[in-house]
Amino acid sequence: MARREVVAFVPMGPPYAGPEVSNSILLKPDRLPFNLHIINTSYQSSNAEKGKLTGRALLAWLRNLSRLVRTLATVGPDAFYYNLSATPLGLVKDFVVINLAGPFTARIVAHARGGHYHRLHRNAPLWVKSLALWTWNKCHRVLVQSEGLKGQFRGAVPDYKLGVVPNPAPEEFFHLRPDYSRRVVLFVGHRSVAKGWTTLLKVAPDLVKRFPDVRFVALGTEIEEETNITWVPKESVREVWEEYVVRRGLRDRFEIGENVFGEAKLRAYEGASIFVLPSYSEGFSMAVLEAMAAGLPVITTRVGALPEVLPEGTPFVEPGDARGLGDALTRLLSDEGLRRELGRRNRERARDFHEDRVREIFAQEMFKGV
Repeated sequence: MARREVVAFVPMGPPYAGPEVSNSILLKPDRLPFNLHIINTSYQSSNAEKGKLTGRALLAWLRNLSRLVRTLATVGPDAFYYNLSATPLGLVKDFVVINLAGPFTARIVAHARGGHYHRLHRNAPLWVKSLALWTWNKCHRVLVQSEGLKGQFRGAVPDYKLGVVPNPAPEEFFHLRPDYSRRVVLFVGHRSVAKGWTTLLKVAPDLVKRFPDVRFVALGTEIEEETNITWVPKESVREVWEEYVVRRGLRDRFEIGENVFGEAKLRAYEGASIFVLPSYSEGFSMAVLEAMAAGLPVITTRVGALPEVLPEGTPFVEPGDARGLGDALTRLLSDEGLRRELGRRNRERARDFHEDRVREIFAQEMFKGV
C-alpha cells in the first residue's frame, strides 16, 4: 500500500516560540508513517513582529500562499495540516488558507495551539463568530492540546471532529541534571505582561533581600505591545524593568538572552533550580513541558492545559498575583529537598508526553475515521 501524502503549512521558525518549537519536534518526516511536505510559513525577523499587519508581512504571506498552491497542485495530498490562529486577523488568514486547500485534498486537519479560541465565537462580533464557525467546520479534524481544551470549541465544532494531540517533550531534556543546591530562577517565554514577566520583576527585590544568592535567567524576546492577548493589564514592560530592577541596583542579578536555542538553551535549563511562568494565557506551554522534562520544579498559573499536565503538589498562582508568586518562590527557594522532589515528579509526568509517543498520537489523529 502506497504511503499517504501530507502537506503541512505551518511556522517552523526562526524566530522561535512555542508553536515553532513544537512543530519542529513533532514534524520530523523520517519519524512519521506518511510522506510529509512542509511549507515553513515563518518570515518575521523577531517574535515582536508577530501579529502585526505590515506591507512586508502581507507580501510574505502572499508568497507563502503561492508556494502552498504550487505544492498542493503538485503533491495532491491525502491530508492538509495547518495551525489555527486565535485572533480575528489570524482568522481571516485561516479562512483564505483553508479555502485554498479545500479543492486539492480530501482531508483538512487543523491544530489549535492555544487556550482562548472561545473568544472568537462567544461574545465576538457577528462577522468574527460567523467566520470562525465556517472556517473551523470546513476542517475534518480540529486538534487541541488537552481534553480540557476541547471546551473552548463547545458549541462551535461537533465533538466527533475534535481530537487531542499534546505538545511533545523533547528527548534531550530528559538527560539534563539540574543542580538543586543553587538558587537560580529560570523564565522562558516572551518578556511580556501576558507571560507574567512583569509579575516576576515585581517580586525580585524582596526575593533578593531574603536570598542574597538568588539569580534570575530569562530567555525570550521583549514584547512591549501585546497583539494576541489583549485582556492583560496595561503596563509598560520597560518601565517595570526600570523601576524594580535598574533603579534598585539589581541588574547584575539578571541574565537575559534572546534567540537562545540548541546547546545553549539546554545549559540554561540545566543551570536552573526553579522554573517560573506566571502567564495570563497558555494552551500547552512548551517551556513548561521542557522544564518538566528537565526535572525542574515549576511555578505557573492554572491556565490552558497546565492544570491537567502538571502533577499533584505543583505550586500554582493566579495571573498577576505578585504576592502569591513571591510566596511560592520563597517556599521553593527555602527548601532544596522540595525543589528536588517536585522536579522528580515533573520529569516522571513529562514522560507521558515524550516526543515519540506524541508523534504516534499525531499520526493516528491525522487519518482517524478514514
